[in-house]
Amino acid sequence: MPQKILIIKTGALGDIILSSVFFQTVKKNFPDADIYIITKKIYNDMVGNYPIFKKIICLSNKFILDLIKVYPLKRKKFDIIFDLNGNLRTNFLSFFIGGGKKYGFYRTKLGKKFLTNGINKKDIIEKNPIDRQFLLLNYLNISPENYVKVPKIYLNETDKKKFENFKREVGFDEKYNWIAIHPLSSEKWKTKRWGIDRFAELSDILIENGYKVVIIGDKNGVEYVNQIIKKMKYKPLNLVGKTNFTNLCFLLSNVKILITGDSGPLHIGAALGIRTLGLYGAFLPERHCPNLPNVSYIYKKVACSPCYKKKCDKMLCMKEIKVKDVLEYIFKERKHERDKL
Repeated sequence: MPQKILIIKTGALGDIILSSVFFQTVKKNFPDADIYIITKKIYNDMVGNYPIFKKIICLSNKFILDLIKVYPLKRKKFDIIFDLNGNLRTNFLSFFIGGGKKYGFYRTKLGKKFLTNGINKKDIIEKNPIDRQFLLLNYLNISPENYVKVPKIYLNETDKKKFENFKREVGFDEKYNWIAIHPLSSEKWKTKRWGIDRFAELSDILIENGYKVVIIGDKNGVEYVNQIIKKMKYKPLNLVGKTNFTNLCFLLSNVKILITGDSGPLHIGAALGIRTLGLYGAFLPERHCPNLPNVSYIYKKVACSPCYKKKCDKMLCMKEIKVKDVLEYIFKERKHERDKL
């Protein structure tokens, strides 16, 4: 049985959340092992709450400095290193740190040479992101019966108390029926956005039907969301750029439904067990949307989709998703919830 295990997972946010099924599975099958993780500093607050890791090592984006930082790990002589990222840099880190077996994903022939055994990322692209997490465990002959198949986000009481203050400051009252909307994507992937007019129309209709709408996102989306709000007749609660990771998790735990594109918040919603609807266009949901009971998606196939393009002038795939499609899902879910009472 391995005594020391190192996991390398440096991002992104949604990927780390989905990888929690892998973290939990390793701990379940090797409860006495010391498990270390290498990640990035921006994810330290999230990963730091996991009761799984003996130590967290946070990287920068400067490769030489990172080599210096991980050098002391060579003395740990890890029995197993798992590279869940699978890029050339992390493949090399696995080799550089050394020790026993090194299992990981890879993209290049050179990356493969740094691993004891590896899986080409091109060969797993068709698999659902949850199922993908367990492939490296085949090298250890761990039975699927011993997998932990539901992602989890760990939150603590200290952060919960901070959220109590936060919600009072921003005016978030759990007694209302809240629907969270995340209309953003990274600037690199604007093809994941449903559109300003449609989000504005959807929000207004929800408010007219007695719901409270809270719009979430990071500070880079302030201008985009302001454009949505300008198109609206009613005023939503705008928390874009105002939540940290833990406050966002506690907030989403108190909403009825989350509407989002393919993004980090979608995976947060999946892990928190809340009803989550993903809107997909340029990306194929079977490859990227977690196959969990609380997660659904809308995807309208057009001639050019999925294209995986970062930019598109026409955005036909997202335009095919109508406001009525999203409303149909919301009202159906709420009726189902009332019927259970």
